[in-house]
Amino acid sequence: MAAFTPPSKERTRGDSRVLFALAAIAVCAFAQTPSSVWDGVYTEAQATRGLALYKQECASCHGMALEGAGQFPPLAGDDFKANWNGQQLSDLFEKMRLSMPADHPGKLSGDQNADILAYMLKQNGFPVGSTAMKGEANALKSVKFDSTKPSK
Repeated sequence: MAAFTPPSKERTRGDSRVLFALAAIAVCAFAQTPSSVWDGVYTEAQATRGLALYKQECASCHGMALEGAGQFPPLAGDDFKANWNGQQLSDLFEKMRLSMPADHPGKLSGDQNADILAYMLKQNGFPVGSTAMKGEANALKSVKFDSTKPSK
C-alpha cells in the first residue's frame, strides 16, 4: 500500500483559486438582474436629470407632456407603450441614441440618453429602482419593455 502524501501548498492554493473562481461565476450567473421595466431599472435621480434634459432636447418636438405632435410620436401613454411592448429596452435606448435629437442625432451621451429614458419610464408609470440604468445598450438587453406588469 502506498503511503499518503499530503498535497503541496502550491497545489492547495491552485485548487482554492479554481474553487473561488467557480463560486464567483455561479454567483454572477444566479444574481437576479431586472428582466422587466417593472423591476425598477432606473433611479429617481436619473429621472430628475432626465426631466431637465427632456425639456432642453426633446420637448420642442415631443411636447412638454410627452404627448407628441404631428410627425413626432408620443413618448408616454397607451400608444407609446403598445409600440414598445415585448421589445428589449436596449432597442428603445438605441433608437434614441442613434436618431435623437432630430436636429442633431447622436449629440447626447449614453448617460444623457439613459437619464431621458428614465424620465420617460417614470412618466409611463414604471417604478423607480435603487440602481441607476447604465447608458449602454448591452446593459439593457436583458430588460424587457412590458406595457403591463407581468404576473410572477
